[in-house]
Formats: sequence, structure tokens, C-alpha cells
Amino acid sequence: MLQKAFYNERFENRFYCAKGIEFQSFFERLMSLAYKEDFLACRPWGNRGDKKNDGFLKSKRCLFQVYAPYELSEKEAVKKITEDFEGAKIHWGRYFSKWVFVHNAPNGLPPHIHQVLLNFEQENEPIKITSWGLEELRTVFKTINISDLPPWLGYAPTEEAKNNLGFSDLKAVLDSIKSNPSPRFEPVRDVPMGKLEANSLSEDTTNLIKAGMTKTHLVEQFFNQSHNATYGEGISASFKSIYNELRTQYTPNRIFSKLQSWAGGDNLGTPEHQIAVLAVIAYFFERCDIYEEPRG
Repeated sequence: MLQKAFYNERFENRFYCAKGIEFQSFFERLMSLAYKEDFLACRPWGNRGDKKNDGFLKSKRCLFQVYAPYELSEKEAVKKITEDFEGAKIHWGRYFSKWVFVHNAPNGLPPHIHQVLLNFEQENEPIKITSWGLEELRTVFKTINISDLPPWLGYAPTEEAKNNLGFSDLKAVLDSIKSNPSPRFEPVRDVPMGKLEANSLSEDTTNLIKAGMTKTHLVEQFFNQSHNATYGEGISASFKSIYNELRTQYTPNRIFSKLQSWAGGDNLGTPEHQIAVLAVIAYFFERCDIYEEPRG
């Protein structure tokens, strides 16, 4: 459960963060892991481009076109769909019977774009035309063998790593955080009941925080044994500072992903490193340094 929650949360964060060419690479990696040699990635070649083909699933006769702008506008999206589909018919028409518009819109495509896709499907029978966003890509992701994920998404925390977590793992994470600028320190308060629920955290994020909570006593013990009396205070202040910055821009689940990267770095890391990151985040979550308290 711990590994599954880690990879589900990391996959969703990759989806939200990837834009442009990075999103196309994200899509290609996902499909290649899920479908192996059945999926053919297609990258631009010199002045020939990709001829309106961002990937082809042979067994399904399915052609993909990826669109991941930084801002999704109606005019540009309709233009992109029209140009890509008409171009795909010219260059690949005899090979595909399904055409999929892959996008990165976090809340799905707006109604007018769905209408364009439906009109194209009516006008081009028997070709099936549809769109894939987060949920469709998540369905593909769930088919990937978990053993294939570490080279892409890093090594997930494990129960063994949790049981063997030591001070050296925590120190590496805490020292990294300590290097960040620290604002004014504020006194610690008890964690209110229902805080996990109050922040509308997903099941995966909740499971990761709960896994970290099993080791928060070790974080506290580390601080108590520190020879620097202000060591923990400075890290607490850093957590508050970064959380206050993130909460104005992101949802609670995406804040958690950002905190993971901030506290643990963007490298893949070991299972021990990942569980240390979770323990540190959970510690400051319990102390009410980060995330909102339940109302009433």
C-alpha cells in the first residue's frame, strides 16, 4: 500500500508539472512502460516534423496527438485539433481507426472542445475520435508493473525502510531544509483532531502522511539530541515559509508533492531517503506548522 500510494501521488504530480515537450516525454514514457513494443513513439525528424503523429498503438490501430500548452485557450485548441487531425488523415489514414487527443488540462476539456471532437467523429466515420486527460492516463499508469517504475519515478518508501529508518537518513533531509531562509519562529501547538480530513487530502497522500507519522517520534528524538538548540526552530520556520508560499498557488495534494521535492530534492533517492522525507513532513504536519486546522 505504501509503494502504491507513493507512485500514484508522484505520477499525478508529474502530470500536473509537465508542459510542452516535457509533457510529450511524460506521455511517451508512460505508454512505453505500459505497452512495451506495442507502442511506437514518434518524434519530429528534421524539417519533416512528426507528420501529426505523437505515438501509435499498433494493436489498437490508435494514433495519438499530444497537446500540452502552458495555457489552454479555445481558439488555439480548436486550431490544433483541426490541423492535427486533418494532417493525421493525410499521412497516417490507412493505419489508424482511432484518434486520441491527449491533453494536460487539469480539470478536463471544456464543452466547446468536446463538441469539436464529436463533430469530427460524426464527419469521419468509422474513425473513433476521443480525448485523454488525467483520468485516462491514470488508468494506463495502473497497468504498469511496479518493478518498472523506479527508473522513472524513483524508489518508493517501503515497510523495511520505515522499520530501519535512522538518524543519518533524517539528518540528510533536515540539513538540506536548514539551508533554506528561515522566517520568524512561532510556538508549537497540538495537532487538532480531523486535520487530515479537513484538508481534503487524497487517499494516497493521506496514506503517505500516516506512514510518516509512525516515525515522527524519531524526528522529535533527533531534535532533542541536537547540540544546536535552534536547529529544529529554524527548520520549522522554513516549513512555515514554504507552505505559506505554496498554499496561495496549489491544492493541498499538490502542496504535498511540492513539499516532498523541496524537502527531499528532485533526485530519485533511496527508499530510506523517501521515508525520511515523509517522516519530516508528517512531523511538521502534526505540529500544525503546515496545512490548515479543522474549523469549528
